[in-house]
Amino acid sequence: MNPSTKIVRINVNVRLTTSIDDLPTDILSSEILVRLPAKCIGVYRTVSKQWLSLLSSKKFILLHCRHISTSYKQMFFSVALFQSSVFPVTFDPSDYLPKTLIPLPTNTYWYDVLVLTSFDGLVCLSFRETQKMILWNPLTHATKFVSSTLSRGRFKQKTDAVGLYVSPSNEYMLLHAKRRNGSMKLYKYSSRCDSWRKMGFVDERKYHNYKMSWSNGTFFQGVVYFIVKVDAAGMGNYLFGFHVDSDELKSKPKPATTKHDGDGSLVVVRNQLHMFVANSLPNWSLHLWRMDGENWTKIWVRQNILPPSLFGRTITYVVSTGKFLVVSRSGTVFEIDTTKNGIECYYPVFSESSIQGAVYTETLMSPDF
Repeated sequence: MNPSTKIVRINVNVRLTTSIDDLPTDILSSEILVRLPAKCIGVYRTVSKQWLSLLSSKKFILLHCRHISTSYKQMFFSVALFQSSVFPVTFDPSDYLPKTLIPLPTNTYWYDVLVLTSFDGLVCLSFRETQKMILWNPLTHATKFVSSTLSRGRFKQKTDAVGLYVSPSNEYMLLHAKRRNGSMKLYKYSSRCDSWRKMGFVDERKYHNYKMSWSNGTFFQGVVYFIVKVDAAGMGNYLFGFHVDSDELKSKPKPATTKHDGDGSLVVVRNQLHMFVANSLPNWSLHLWRMDGENWTKIWVRQNILPPSLFGRTITYVVSTGKFLVVSRSGTVFEIDTTKNGIECYYPVFSESSIQGAVYTETLMSPDF
């Protein structure tokens, strides 16, 4: 053997291992745990005190909520005859929809509940008898009453409207437009401070008309949008936007529709604001518009589809490509499939007595955030 030759021995029994504890905390939370469903996070909080602290922090909950709200499958929360439940939004007429029954907050009877709106896993409910409103997480069952002793936060059906949004400082807020004695007033509620504040409102008296019908708000890129429908013939519809950075309510341009249009419905699809408009004359038709900057572009239309149940209903985006959800007051849930033609694009998927509800995503967000 050449004296200059070195002998290298390799121990095959020695191997390098890396455990999850070796990962930096910021990588663990922002790249791995943030991708898990909310129910899994609750389980992993029991791993250790360090994980409990990490997964319960406001920073992680907000980061998880932002990720889950855009990437995880949506659920449908419903209040129907004698029960409330949640189930996945994967409708197929031939399949049985597995439900998870959940108790309503404060042991409320189902017929006393109004489902107003949802955002980031929080659902806003009101009660018919007392008109009080609450913020509620159906997954964690965390509940917060927002009504005050000064009649703030009391929702009157057919005259009021609400919208949930998050402020630039990541504070969850509730916007309440209420019509009393022929005039509109605007209030916002801070969940963090548990307080109401009166906001300015447009001066034009025509917007205070008792015949006007306000939709609940849709939050998109720093603005809470409301569709205002006027029942008087020929007056048309209006679109308002509440800018959360300046606390200003402004009139916004709307699609170039006709005076015969029925109710519009706003939906956010793939981070773009859309509006459905149902037209009754001369033929039943349905139009889908997309907001591009300050303009609206018509991207889909179907004629003669007979959609009377669209009027006065809420259309909510379903995560499946090209499909939307319509919940009617008669207790029927319809789907709009923009990939199909003619009458095939609009069909019922299931029916329950007196159903109402909202599409939402399961998060760990607390009403006190």
